[in-house]
Amino acid sequence: MTVSNDDLVVSGAAGADVSTSVTLEDVGKRFGSVSILDHLNLKVEDRELLVLLGPSGCGKTTTLNVIAGLEPVDSGRVLYGTDDVTRVPPENRDVSMVFQTVGLYPHLNVYENITFPLKLKKIPSAVITKRVSAMVELLGIGHVVKRRIHEISGGERQRVAFAKALVKRPRLFLLDEPFSSLDAEIRRQLRTELVRIHRELHTTMVFITHDQEEAMSIGDRVGVMNRGQLLQFGSPLQVYQWPSSLWVARFIGTHPINVLEVQIVDGQVVVEGDRPLVLGTAPENLKGAPTRAQLALGVRPESLTLSAAEEAASGPLYGQVVIRHVMGNIILYDVELPNGSRLRVLTPSTLDYAIDSRVFIGIQWNSARVFDRDTGMLLLGPEPTVSHPPV
Repeated sequence: MTVSNDDLVVSGAAGADVSTSVTLEDVGKRFGSVSILDHLNLKVEDRELLVLLGPSGCGKTTTLNVIAGLEPVDSGRVLYGTDDVTRVPPENRDVSMVFQTVGLYPHLNVYENITFPLKLKKIPSAVITKRVSAMVELLGIGHVVKRRIHEISGGERQRVAFAKALVKRPRLFLLDEPFSSLDAEIRRQLRTELVRIHRELHTTMVFITHDQEEAMSIGDRVGVMNRGQLLQFGSPLQVYQWPSSLWVARFIGTHPINVLEVQIVDGQVVVEGDRPLVLGTAPENLKGAPTRAQLALGVRPESLTLSAAEEAASGPLYGQVVIRHVMGNIILYDVELPNGSRLRVLTPSTLDYAIDSRVFIGIQWNSARVFDRDTGMLLLGPEPTVSHPPV
């Protein structure tokens, strides 16, 4: 069977495209005395795959439930396109959701699960057959349509859950940590599948996760949340390369960022402490930093280099290898500096240094970021896209 684009694209009964943007305006939500969402402003663009990323309890699931209408807001507005849906009940919002628990009916087979929501809406049988066939082919589950849910794997169940949700052709597709109960290899496969499905269906999707690798790999844009606030919003690379704050810098990244307490003194970057340590001459991207201010320097492990020779490291900074983690084609080192500070350095596995080796460290200064130590906010970078309470 050949699946036409019309079989897949989300559309209304008249065939008009109904994918939509979502806007949260100054949304507040409390549970008792606890504030869960604090003046949250968020815009999900039409046809975008947006990921909300944050630790457990940061408010991302509540945000998804507010978008779906499952949680009423205490203040602010929710809009689909230009329509105010703040008080519209969830059953009238034309939204489909997929959760960590797939929500399939165990007494029905795969085909019956997928067709169930269409039969509830009394969709004609010919239309049901066409839509389900398209979804089955799109998701590669044709070989399991006659099986019961307990007879298929976890990854297949999640694909069936996707098919059941998407076959309704919703305006919005919301996903609440749908891969978290699956093993790593299946998660990677389904991430790739989700990106492909999004591209082919042309629908608006919001995906929430606490897994930063997941967020970075699938999102058109990523919103980083903590304590009910949206701290930063942008493309995955923007968020990774220009974190808006020390908190975001520490939260984002497979390997923790190095953070050193520094000052700029006489044009030199100096690590503070009982034994001050000069890292080198302040490069152009840090020369605007206030002199002798309380600063924090952030350098990711891959922005440092190691060498056995001083001249190859572009500077006099040296240390001793104290920890060495071999991870296939890369090695993560902990290097102790003369003042007792430690730096994490990520290198190709071709650069293999033994424990206790003396190594020289080079800093790729164009990748270094400086933060105000008091406020934690990024200095000298582009203005980040963040959510602020209205003034």
